[in-house]
Amino acid sequence: MRARSLVFSAAIALLVPVATHAQVRPFDRLDVGLYGAANVNRNDYHSYWDAGYSGAIDFVTPFYVGRASLLVRVGANDAVAGQATSGFTSVFGALGWRVGRFVRDDLRADLGLHVGLTEWIFSEEAQSEVRYELELGTEASLRADYEFARYWHAIAEASYQLTFTYERIELAYVSVGLARSFGAPGWIRSVFE
Repeated sequence: MRARSLVFSAAIALLVPVATHAQVRPFDRLDVGLYGAANVNRNDYHSYWDAGYSGAIDFVTPFYVGRASLLVRVGANDAVAGQATSGFTSVFGALGWRVGRFVRDDLRADLGLHVGLTEWIFSEEAQSEVRYELELGTEASLRADYEFARYWHAIAEASYQLTFTYERIELAYVSVGLARSFGAPGWIRSVFE
């Protein structure tokens, strides 16, 4: 119960607006990030597949409240010998929203929520009888964003992804990577505004 209260308190603290930083116009900036991700939990899913390392790219821009995000994560899932008939490549593509606050001038903490689709591309069609599978997926995350140089950010993130299949798949990831901030081109701002 105490851990749940601590998590809830941390979430509320991140959601409270902070007036110490200048407000950014929506779609004024675009952060492009590249990350490596490792699956860190174990459950029934892992009896059949080994969710190895993944790579991700995301695009984040200021929104009217919080920040809008597009995330794509690609990972290999090897079949466990004698359990699954085929390994597969997973592709999770999702739109999201992040809200947070600056802890210091160069350090930001964000909570994020993404909703999208998970596609599995199986290696062995003849054995699995299915080559492609597409399912709804969601992901919640907690991110630390440290601006170590002008326009450059080091990112560390913990996330929890749910994929809604007949038996729900729950995967936890730890990701680290780099992001670069760019001024958004005028045509992008005009499309979204």
